[in-house]
Amino acid sequence: MSEMTRKRAVILSPRRRICAQVEKPGPGEILRFTQNDRPIDGFCSHTVFVQCLNGEIEVSTMMDRQIVYFCIPRFEVALARLDNPTLRTKPVAVASTHAARAIIREVSSEAEDAGVIPGLSADRARRRCPSLQLVPPNPFRVVRAHHALLPSIRPVAPIWEPYKPGHFFLDLTGTTRLFGAACDTTMRLERDISHRLGLQSVAGVGTNKLVAQMASSVLTPPQLCDVRAGSEQDFLLPLPVSALPGLLGPQGATLRTTLLDLNLQTIADMVGIELEALEPVFGRWGHRLYHWARGIDSSPVFPPGTSPSLTRSHLFEPDAINMAQLLGGLSTLIDALCRDLRRQHHVGNHLTLTICYSDQQTVSRSCTLATPTHWEVEMLASIHSLFRRCFQRRVRVRSLTIRSNSFRPPPEQLLLFASEDGYDQQGQPPRPHRLALALDRLHTRFGMKVIQWGRSHMASRLD
Repeated sequence: MSEMTRKRAVILSPRRRICAQVEKPGPGEILRFTQNDRPIDGFCSHTVFVQCLNGEIEVSTMMDRQIVYFCIPRFEVALARLDNPTLRTKPVAVASTHAARAIIREVSSEAEDAGVIPGLSADRARRRCPSLQLVPPNPFRVVRAHHALLPSIRPVAPIWEPYKPGHFFLDLTGTTRLFGAACDTTMRLERDISHRLGLQSVAGVGTNKLVAQMASSVLTPPQLCDVRAGSEQDFLLPLPVSALPGLLGPQGATLRTTLLDLNLQTIADMVGIELEALEPVFGRWGHRLYHWARGIDSSPVFPPGTSPSLTRSHLFEPDAINMAQLLGGLSTLIDALCRDLRRQHHVGNHLTLTICYSDQQTVSRSCTLATPTHWEVEMLASIHSLFRRCFQRRVRVRSLTIRSNSFRPPPEQLLLFASEDGYDQQGQPPRPHRLALALDRLHTRFGMKVIQWGRSHMASRLD
């Protein structure tokens, strides 16, 4: 190793400017930054640029990320008002108008001010707000509108991630010379979508996904909030803890209750708590809360298609608790999932089952299959095991959802003898597989109700 030379260095960063000592290494060695003989966190050989000016070493960190969270707030309500302008000043909620126990999916700001929130039953919502206008969900309209946003997003965002319908993460890092500042690019995007589609949007700009999403949550359309590098924590401190994206929805209800019991109401209340004190109370969430309170989030923006998945859901009308009916609905999901996997020539390796109860509490369990497959007979045992792990409450079930990901193409069959995996000498698949393929052909030609498995028929017979 060559001899180290120590010089005074000015370390420049959007977050801080400090004077320290840098040990200047020889070729192939690493940079070490120290201040008062202590290493400086956050500076390593792949995150700094070094330049020698007038005998001093000037060190600066690489460029900050420019992440944008772009969304159409209350997307389904916005589409309903676009199709029916008479609803623009009225309280609106999206819920099934035919179900006896319909659940509110999304509400307008007027309905929210009247006490109507998502997850409330339609009957209770009407009692709280007699002038409430119920709009049935239109998933096909939502999908079309979501895809209509892409022609405006693709030209300006090298990497973009669909978060949910009408909501996107955009990574504009390194595009300043091409399109200008990130806030200017986002404003042009908002104007383009407003003129072309008539939809008002909001956007948050930050150095990571957490800050960008939080910045968009404090706005009303059409507005933009740009949180500059180095001011993330100052921006987050006065916001309520319940506004953190990871604590929204039914899955964060337990965490929100615990935070309320500890009188941690704002992010500023959490900043003074050390990680060692959070982990015993919140478990694996303690590490996340510690970093979120400081505006730290290193998660990347994933382009679409990098993690393909298939999701299928079964809604019980009315809510069910009969075991035969629940297992029938589960079998219906398995049949639909495997049929779609075979149609797309994929095999699934990872399964996630989610149960939504009548009280809006959700439970999810996951497993990895020993052998990736797209056959019902091989997937059934794993799904039933997940169901037993999920269904631990004597509460009626609202819906079942199954998700498969980690796809890969099915292996080609090169076996010669019937003793291996059940293939005969002509290379024909086993009888259960041939039966599944025959059912696929019948369903494609005559529809899904022409023939069903007996176990799947129990769900519809008992509904």
